[in-house]
Formats: sequence, C-alpha cells, structure tokens
Amino acid sequence: MTRKKKRRNSIVEIGSGSSRVKIYTINRKNGYREFTLYWKEGGRLRRRSISCMDEARMVAQQISVKIANGWQIGGEATKRDLELLWYCERQAEGFGVTLAAAMDEWVSARSIVKGMALSDAVRFYQANRTDMLAVRTTTQAADEFVKSRETSGVSAAYVSGCRVSLKRFTDKVACNIGDVTTADINKYLAGLKGLGPVSRNGHRRNIVTMFGFAKRQGYLHPDRKTAAEQTETFKEPETEIAIFTPDEITCLLVTAHARILPVIAIGAFAGIRTAEIMRLDWEDIKWDRGHIEIAGRKAKTAARRLVPLPDNLKAWLAPWRESTGKIVTLSAVAGAMNDLGVKAKIPGGWRQNALRHSFISYRVAETGDVPRTALEAGNSPKMIFRHYREVVDEESAKAWFSITPPDGWKPQGFICPNKHRRRIIIRRKIVPPAGQNVYV
Repeated sequence: MTRKKKRRNSIVEIGSGSSRVKIYTINRKNGYREFTLYWKEGGRLRRRSISCMDEARMVAQQISVKIANGWQIGGEATKRDLELLWYCERQAEGFGVTLAAAMDEWVSARSIVKGMALSDAVRFYQANRTDMLAVRTTTQAADEFVKSRETSGVSAAYVSGCRVSLKRFTDKVACNIGDVTTADINKYLAGLKGLGPVSRNGHRRNIVTMFGFAKRQGYLHPDRKTAAEQTETFKEPETEIAIFTPDEITCLLVTAHARILPVIAIGAFAGIRTAEIMRLDWEDIKWDRGHIEIAGRKAKTAARRLVPLPDNLKAWLAPWRESTGKIVTLSAVAGAMNDLGVKAKIPGGWRQNALRHSFISYRVAETGDVPRTALEAGNSPKMIFRHYREVVDEESAKAWFSITPPDGWKPQGFICPNKHRRRIIIRRKIVPPAGQNVYV
C-alpha cells in the first residue's frame, strides 16, 4: 500500500539569493496545517517545521538575515559561552583594555612571532631588553674606567695611554654607550690618521677593555658581547727580527754612559723588557741567589717571575752592587739608546727591541729549550717562535754569554754609591754617628 503524500497548498519565500528561505504550507490528515521552512546552509538543505504561519515568517526572516551576515544557524550562545566571555572581559579589564583590543593585540603579536609561542617571545624580549640598564655616555664611562685603572695598581704609562686614546674616541663617538654599534667603532678606528696597524690595534684594545668595564658596571647587557668585542682587528705586517752580534753588544756596553749601561746589560743578558727594568730597584737583584726577582706589580704580565743572573751580567753590574733605589734614573731612555747606537757606530743605528730579541735568540740556541726560555722571558713559546726567535748557532750563543768587561774598565760617568751617599750627607749637613764610616 502506497503512502499518501502530504498536500502542499502554497509557498512563501523570504529573502533572496543564497539567503532565501521558503515556507511550505502542508495540510495534515487531522485537519491542522504545518508550515515547513527550507533553506540552504553550507551546501546542505535544511528544514524546520512550525505550527503557526506568523511564527514561521518571523523565524524565516531571522534565518535569512543570519545567512546574509555570514552567521551560522544554530550557533546561539549557551550559558557556558557567556560565562567564558565574561571571564575574558574581566581578564582584559585588569590591564585596562577591552576584550576586542586585547584580541587585536594578540593577533598582531602572533603574526609577528610566526609560529613561536607568544610567552617564549616575551621571555626572550625581557631577557634582552636594554631600557632597564643604567644610562652612561661614552665620556662618563671612559672617565670612570680611567679612574679605576689609577687605583688598580697598573703603571702610570698604561693609565696615560688609556686616557689619551679614550679621549680621542669619546670626542668622535659621544653618545650613550649602550647605543654605540660595532660599525661606529670600526669607522672610528679606520679613520685614525697617521697611525699604523699596531697603533690602531692598541686603540682598539683600550676601547674593548673600557667596554668590558662598562659591562661589569651594568651599563651594557651582561649576557651579550659588547660592540667593541665584535670589531675587526688590523693585520700587523711581519717585522724582521733584528739582533745584535756579540761584537756589537760589546761595543755598546763599553761605550755606554753609566746612567744607561744597566739597562743595556740587563736587557741583553737577562732579556727583561725595558719597561720592566725601569720599574726595578737594585734590591730586586739577588746577587747571592743568582737571579733577578720581578714582582707581579712590576711585570707586564702581572705575574711574578725569577730571571737567571748570569756571571757575565754580574760582572757588568758589579760597580752597582752596593747601590739601592731605582736602577734607572734616566727619563729619556729611548733617546739615550738612539744616541748610544750612533756613538757606538752600530750599522743602521739602534735596533728596536734588539736587546730582548738577542737574549731570546741566543738563550734558545744555548739551552735548546724554548719553554724554559719563554718562562724566563715572561712569554709564551708561541710568541717566541712568532716574534722573537732568530736562528743563531751555539758558538755565537756561548760567545754572547761570555762577554765580560775589559780589564780595568769603569763605566763612563760612574759615581761610586758610597761617594754619592757621602755627598748627600754633606749637602744635608748630617753628621754620621761616632765611629761609623760612610765609606765601605
């Protein structure tokens, strides 16, 4: 038996196009009417039955408007949805913004970090922000650094060099030290006129040290490399190692005035740097123990070391054995060395760093032990091979450390320490105690 279809008497359409809703009137067997709404949503045909035509028209109108505005039918907010909405609004109000503004900010931030968790991006920013650092200009940081060097026990020459080079830098780069970039420093170093690679690298070292000081003081980020550390160094040309021959050093020693002779002898036969010799006292020469003691505060590397005192060096320094006080009282040591090179008729004149070059070269040839020589010279074996070592034979080395003063030799212009002491006593009108002789 076939089922009898319901009879549709009329059709009412609400809206137009894709938002059109049709209302069909169906006469049921029991005599009542049924109004069925048909519409398309998401590509599917949907329907809804209502018993009252007026209600059907109202619902159809609502559905048509929702479809036209892109809303999903049947997505009405539930109680849970409203509670979640209120919670989000209260959270946004805690930061003084509306929920809509908070969502706009979130969407903008998510589009920037591109796949990274927003919380991770915020933590990274917080760890690397610089607006919380103390603000100091390059001039203020440089002044503080120089003052710290003055009280740290380093040499006055080093402090003076830092002050001059950093003054030159801060005059050109005057801004907050946190705003200085690597490009700024590279540009400054490249623009130093009249300076070679060695001097430029010296300026760079002072700037790097100053920036490191500023980092420790909290003026720069503690976990980042400073702009100065990332700057480029200048390639220094390989310089030819120059040494003296045994005959030349003999001529220099015999010709030297008493005020410069200890520097020549100690540099040639002990290999101590000229700057270190100028800090030494006669008391640092341990005659009986056979070594020269260089305290950490007097050494370039700030490390105490003991340098052997060979017999020929003892012989050259014998006239000063009873002396006390500074070994070098001459201020213009470099000028005196240049004058000595001319006076002794050394080919080409005085040779820069030749005393230290000569000692290391002859000492390596004599001992055959580079690490030992490096320890005595206060250097590394790598530096000796790179900068100082000149190939000489063993016979020349033996001749070098066998050079002693000629018979009857006396340093030019030498004043006996005891006579000098007596002159001071007479000048100050100090009478020695009874029975005490000022002569030895």
